Amino acid sequence: MKRLIPFALLLPLLLGACARSSLSTPTPQPVFHVTVADHSDEAQIKQGDNETVITIQSPNGIGSANIELGSGTMPETMIVRLHLTGLEEFRLISKQTTISASFSSAGVLTGNNQKSISAGEESPITPIHPYWLDIRIVSDQETPDIPLIQGYFEVELPKEFLQETGNSFEIQWVDFYR
Repeated sequence: MKRLIPFALLLPLLLGACARSSLSTPTPQPVFHVTVADHSDEAQIKQGDNETVITIQSPNGIGSANIELGSGTMPETMIVRLHLTGLEEFRLISKQTTISASFSSAGVLTGNNQKSISAGEESPITPIHPYWLDIRIVSDQETPDIPLIQGYFEVELPKEFLQETGNSFEIQWVDFYR
C-alpha cells in the first residue's frame, strides 16, 4: 500500500503533462495550390489563424483561378481580394453549385444581384441565405468611386460553400473597365 501512494501522487502530474502537450500541438495550416488561367494574372496566398486570404492582381480584368486544397482542412474563413477597377460579375464554382453576383456599373458599387445555380436550377440569394457572398470595397478613400483607383474588392466566401465544396473550386471575375 505504501508503494501505491507515490504512484497515486505522480499519476495526476503525468496525465496533466500529457494533456498539455496534446493541447499545444498546433494544427497544420492548409496548403493551397492556385492556378490562374491568364498568364498576366497573379495570385498570392496568405495564411492566418484559421483564415486564408487569396489576393488576385488581374491587369486584363477578366479571369479565373482554380483553388485546390493540397493538404490540411478548409479554413474557417476564406477571403478573395480582387485588385480591379470595377467588378461587374463574380462567380464561385464547385462541382455541385455555382454562386454568381453581379453589380451595376454606376459611380459606386450598387446592387448585388446574387443567385445560386445547382442541378440546373437557378435560385435568387438574399443576405440571409447561407451562400450569400459578402462583397465590399476596401479603400483609403472616404467614398470610393467606380472605377476604383485605389483599393480592392474583398469577397468573403460562404462557410457552407467551403464545407461542401470538397478540395477544389474555381473563381471567375469580370471588371467593368477592361
